Amino acid sequence: MNKLLDYAVIIPTHGRYDRVFTIDSLRKSGYTGDIYLLCDDEDKQLEQYKEKYGDKVIVFSKDEYIGKFDKMDNFGNKACVVYARNAMWDAAKKLGLKFFIVADDDYTALEYRITADGGYYAKKIKNADGVFAAYVNFLKTSGVDTVCFAQGGDYIGGKDNSKVKNGFKVSRKMMNLYFFSADKPIEFKGTINEDLTSSVTEGQRGQIILTSLMNSVVQKETQTNAGGLTEIYLELGTYTKSFYSVMAAPSCVKIASMGDTHLRIHHEVHWKNAVPKIIRED
Repeated sequence: MNKLLDYAVIIPTHGRYDRVFTIDSLRKSGYTGDIYLLCDDEDKQLEQYKEKYGDKVIVFSKDEYIGKFDKMDNFGNKACVVYARNAMWDAAKKLGLKFFIVADDDYTALEYRITADGGYYAKKIKNADGVFAAYVNFLKTSGVDTVCFAQGGDYIGGKDNSKVKNGFKVSRKMMNLYFFSADKPIEFKGTINEDLTSSVTEGQRGQIILTSLMNSVVQKETQTNAGGLTEIYLELGTYTKSFYSVMAAPSCVKIASMGDTHLRIHHEVHWKNAVPKIIRED
């Protein structure tokens, strides 16, 4: 834990005790603080997690969170991360954290995406302690509910991407590497696509949820790394995954195609119709 800012990293993980790539990536990026693994008591590898990581393993019961959030279906499938997403605040309070950083377990690198003069590039972070401290301080002073790192898909189009060519604008969504306050919980909902769905529904209610385009994470290829969410993604498919967000906010989310030459089904959010505008006090 960073003693000055009272924060640590929490990694929800399942079935990957020997493949929590994010730990090594965080250390290589210069992060020296505590890292905790959030595991559920239904994980068949739980004892292996405990043997390898000791008291850094935090265990929760999915059954304790049934009915505390909207799963948005009646499939009865509990093999999804949304339980852990909603358990994170209780875990953080149990650890005595005022702030916490949530990372997926499959990161291979953390990156800068902007040069000192405002240019566009990708360069690996080597001083993660300083970068994380800056984000936590922003969380403390700005009053936002969460701020996140971006991911590769946010930069499709390179330097001409509309999100980066005019000054690296923030996005009103949350996914991947999150910075949270322990006393400002956010409800995650939906069996899958819970990050995007909750970005919209909670944003509609006025919570300020942001992704910074100045930094990003690099991950293992989706649906090729066994464990985690891979099995339920393969079971339900991308169309069903995206449709959770459509069900939650049909006024501003639709099913669309994503990509350049190799298109795939994905959600499309009309953010101007989804969340309130942030207006300067003056």
